[in-house]
Amino acid sequence: MAPRPKVSREDISDAAFRLVRREGIDRLTAKALAAEAGCSTQPVFWYFSGMAEVEEEVTVRAKALFAERLRRTREGVNPFKTVGLNYIGFAKEETNLFKLLYMSGRTGSPGLPEDENVPFAVDVIVREKGISEKDALRVFRELWLFSHGIATMVATETASFNDGDVESMLTDVYSGVLMKIRSEKE
Repeated sequence: MAPRPKVSREDISDAAFRLVRREGIDRLTAKALAAEAGCSTQPVFWYFSGMAEVEEEVTVRAKALFAERLRRTREGVNPFKTVGLNYIGFAKEETNLFKLLYMSGRTGSPGLPEDENVPFAVDVIVREKGISEKDALRVFRELWLFSHGIATMVATETASFNDGDVESMLTDVYSGVLMKIRSEKE
């Protein structure tokens, strides 16, 4: 009978998430994961078919954390600006997870209709501005491109922005896109 593992699948999953959160997805190797979990590499492969499965589990957890952070409210800030601020805040606070989800090419393209967070953001715009879903998607995409640029600069440490400046810029872009949509309808 094989010896019973001293670590569980959950222990290894937790260790993988901690490692990626701290050091980035490129540091996730069987050897590094085993060291983080305090075991040999053997238990990693008892529970997972390979490192691709470990990476997928980390990605699922990162997406869940991102979705939770995206939906946080901010007192005194309108809901859509809050989404933009939270997106950029995630890039700042969870840089390695942001890079995994939105800069690594591993998880598809954020901001496109396939991203599970898009319906939430579009619904916020529809409720806030009373515009069609099609127009709200346009507003979302244009603001997402803007927000993603800022978030990428924050994550790569090429620029730094405070919340007040970001909020002001988001307001300007948001207002401009809405004004353009309204003018096209006249």
